Amino acid sequence: MNQLNISKCITQKRKEKGITQEQLAEHIGVSKAAVSKWESGQSYPDILLLPELATFFNVSVDELLGYSPQLTGEDIKKIYHKFAHDFATRPFDEVMDECNRTIKKYYACFPFLLAMIQLLLNHSAMAETEEMKKAILQQCIPLSRRVKTESGSTSDFKSANVMEALAEMALGNSEAVIHLLNEKLVPYSGEDIILIMAYQMLGENAQADKVNQILLYQNAIGTITLLTNYLTLHMAEPALFEQIYSQGKQVIDAFKLKEILTNAVFGIHIAAAQGYLLQQEPEKALNALEQYADTVCGYKYPLKLKGNDYFNQVDEWLEDNVVIGTGMPIDEITVKNNFIKIVEENPAFTALREEEMLMCRKETQKNLIDSPTISVKKCLQMERTELYLSS
Repeated sequence: MNQLNISKCITQKRKEKGITQEQLAEHIGVSKAAVSKWESGQSYPDILLLPELATFFNVSVDELLGYSPQLTGEDIKKIYHKFAHDFATRPFDEVMDECNRTIKKYYACFPFLLAMIQLLLNHSAMAETEEMKKAILQQCIPLSRRVKTESGSTSDFKSANVMEALAEMALGNSEAVIHLLNEKLVPYSGEDIILIMAYQMLGENAQADKVNQILLYQNAIGTITLLTNYLTLHMAEPALFEQIYSQGKQVIDAFKLKEILTNAVFGIHIAAAQGYLLQQEPEKALNALEQYADTVCGYKYPLKLKGNDYFNQVDEWLEDNVVIGTGMPIDEITVKNNFIKIVEENPAFTALREEEMLMCRKETQKNLIDSPTISVKKCLQMERTELYLSS
């Protein structure tokens, strides 16, 4: 990330040209003392001289100033994960102030704005008051709209539109969400298969195989996400509910998705537990919660988005195409605490009777504490030693 440093730039460019301060001063029409002050940082060139200096050194005015409104992909990832860690370890207001200053500084870097919108969406729940949380979510909406209207990138537009919808959803504005996302559903056109076939026709079978695997990876995760939502829509229909949950588990097993970090893979078990409690099936609810605990305890830290033995070509694609990189969108400390809170603070689980709570606590504690994932063990020791099922 470049900082405004015209003094250093003038000195460097002058020396590269092999000229003295006096020669530069003569060309620009100022005194040698003026050039000396520019290079020492005691003063800056008049704004009207900047184009002439830039032309003389054959650089842009931005380059002359030593500043760029754009950030590299690596810079964006570093800033995002720094802020994510700061939110977990520093005062919330202090981090928000720093975050807003950085957003203002790189207001024309649209990939960065997308990353910051995601940062705010992911951490708004940590705000100290509901008013502050609401303000942060509302801040995401104009930022999203700026990207949509100014970026010119179709990919950026789609990402910003989804993020705007997420902010509206969190604010409870369901009608706004529908307005943003309610495009007409069209029949499957097979464009992905056409792309794969085009690579095959060119003899690029390796690329065809990679694209096929990436699309399969996305669709497998998408299927689990849809099945999880489908499960929540049919909690009052035991037979269909059981069928949907079974289908979800089959997809997870078939593609070894338990090894892949995605909310849907462990979220479907939480949804199943809630549904079973609604159906007054506490034993099945406990089994679903144990599946959840077993899944999250199997993750290896540091967590990152990745493939597995089956999806062995997606890692590079993920790193190149996820704005914030493949690291977790929230800090590891927060991730671990959230794994516990998903169950501990869920009011749906207060329906479990005391003896069932004790049984599940024993089983889930065994799954978590005895897990080979040492980081989970440390997290539990830091916060609690047991995973309770009621708030």
